[in-house]
Amino acid sequence: MDTASPYRTAADRARVIAAVARDRFSPPETLHILDVIARHLSAAADHFAVRTSSTTPAGTDLTLPAEAATELRIADALAASHPATRLPVGFTEYVKAPFTGQLPFPEQLNPVTARFAEEEKDLRARLDQLHSDTDRAATNVTEWLTDILTVWLKWMRLADVVRVDNGRPDNQR
Repeated sequence: MDTASPYRTAADRARVIAAVARDRFSPPETLHILDVIARHLSAAADHFAVRTSSTTPAGTDLTLPAEAATELRIADALAASHPATRLPVGFTEYVKAPFTGQLPFPEQLNPVTARFAEEEKDLRARLDQLHSDTDRAATNVTEWLTDILTVWLKWMRLADVVRVDNGRPDNQR
């Protein structure tokens, strides 16, 4: 991987997330949406791939290609409107991060039950650790992003449990 090129990094990340989407175990109706999301991510990767540091003149401002941004917006919108995909809101920020420097982080769940609060704390710490591991992000993007998306998957499942648990009458504050 050409670590000097944000275009190459973004393309690699889009391809990894597309592969994760295609490999995700889901009901048939969700598998179709995951495949569509993966196709949009692959299209974004193609748009990034044609713009590398070797095709961008020195001194040129590096920006997110409009075509890639459109594909990423569509992928995000599909995931947001189909929560069963278990892709977090804003997951494409991992693709855009070489340009923005921003990585997504979950909102606090504020669980009432102590064991869920501890689980949330552990997942947030693990995600923070993965976000901080820039060496691994640069040298093993597949493993790094797969681990990140696994943590997000666990967090999203926990969010569902916490929503129900916090809603119990005996857990009302």
